[in-house]
Amino acid sequence: MKTKQRRSISSESKKPSNDYTYRTIQLATPQVEYFTSRSTTASVEKKFHKLGKHRNEQNQQLNKTINYDDQSLRNSLLYQNEDWGKFEFPSWLKGRTDFMKLRKSKHFDYHLQVFSICEQDPFRRSEELIEIVANYLVKLDFFRLMPLKMIKQISSRLQAKSYEEDEIICNKGDRGDSMYVVFDGKVEVLGQKKLVLGPKSLIDRTALEFDYFRNNTLQAVTVTHLLILNRIEYITILNHNMKAEHSNHEKFIKSHQLFSHFPDERINKFCSVLQGKFLTINETLYNAGDMIDYLYIVKQGTLARQIVMDLEDQNRWPINQKKWLSQIITRTISFNIEYEIGQLVGYSDIIDSDFDSDKKRKETIYAKTDCFLLYVSKSQFFQVFNQIDIQYFQNYQNQYPPLTQEQLVKDTRQKQTEQKQKLQMVNQAIYSHLRQFSFDYETLKKKEQKFEQVTKNQKKASREFTNRYKLIRREKKNKIITLENY
Repeated sequence: MKTKQRRSISSESKKPSNDYTYRTIQLATPQVEYFTSRSTTASVEKKFHKLGKHRNEQNQQLNKTINYDDQSLRNSLLYQNEDWGKFEFPSWLKGRTDFMKLRKSKHFDYHLQVFSICEQDPFRRSEELIEIVANYLVKLDFFRLMPLKMIKQISSRLQAKSYEEDEIICNKGDRGDSMYVVFDGKVEVLGQKKLVLGPKSLIDRTALEFDYFRNNTLQAVTVTHLLILNRIEYITILNHNMKAEHSNHEKFIKSHQLFSHFPDERINKFCSVLQGKFLTINETLYNAGDMIDYLYIVKQGTLARQIVMDLEDQNRWPINQKKWLSQIITRTISFNIEYEIGQLVGYSDIIDSDFDSDKKRKETIYAKTDCFLLYVSKSQFFQVFNQIDIQYFQNYQNQYPPLTQEQLVKDTRQKQTEQKQKLQMVNQAIYSHLRQFSFDYETLKKKEQKFEQVTKNQKKASREFTNRYKLIRREKKNKIITLENY
């Protein structure tokens, strides 16, 4: 006889008997940790492990190389975090009150988390937090062309500060040693009519390069959160990356026709004094009337010089057999001269001017796209190259002269004159061809009037015929009705 044995059900026996494992997910915050769990199969766990391993390999590869031209690798890494914001949470989790409060906190919101990270001590920020800030900065105009490693270094030094409504951020005349990034809120520039800056706006970007005093007073319109980048920290990071890119700059300068014949020692010395400069769209590099102080080389992007000229046209037509009436029409034409990758900007001004001359710029140069420039001061340029080299540069300029505004105006007017001559030749050819057929204008006009009169008569006859036809039909119908009545 078989007896059934009863065994107590312990807490361990209540575990699921399938091959599911439980993976813990941290919902992200350096201060408060929120945990939840979801079930995943072993195959899914394996995929997560491979994905994390592949991402670590990409980060290690990126940290070893800094390349200003390779944008694909940087963008692929920075935009990976955007997929987390598109994740759809299950409905049972969305309905929980604690989860709803969590989603409104700065520890959960990916955007608000950037500001909370910048409020922390720069030396206590982890790589994950720095990458979150870098993902925000790469979408701004000024940081778009920077290499990923440089953006991460800036993200580790970025600071945050909040201002109440109507609070003064800085006064006119204060020392400008930092750049502001409007993270949230609005900032009004006092002294200028209706100039209010919103989120992602850059304020006092030139403070990162020059030690100067604030030109205007800044005031917070609403509760405003600003990200602050100090000039000393920015210059330190930029110089560090310039040294890391020294070999690439040597290859770039050596490939230029102007510097190709110089020895490697001279190129190395020239690249050691080169500095870097980032420009955003429509930002001015220098204006007409500024001092001639730097020579620029376009490394990335496009610079442009706008030229405006007035062209005069004279129209004449006869009033009678002896008098002619004339009118002068002035047309304003504006177009751009572009400087692309590898071209020199301000080169002729440096070569034509002596070391101690006080000559000034003759044109205004601005950035047509986001640009990265290599530049060297006039004093350092004359220290690297001797008098024989300067003579070579002057001969090169005479052989390949730059396009001046006076030459451009002269060429444009010459082209316009040529177009007028061609137009006159075409008109004369048309008139001579028409004269072969000996058309009489008055005869042609009479024939047109006769044709119009015939057309009118035809339309009138057609209307009369239609009216008569309707009248005959009506009379015939009335006769039929009367016969039927009889």
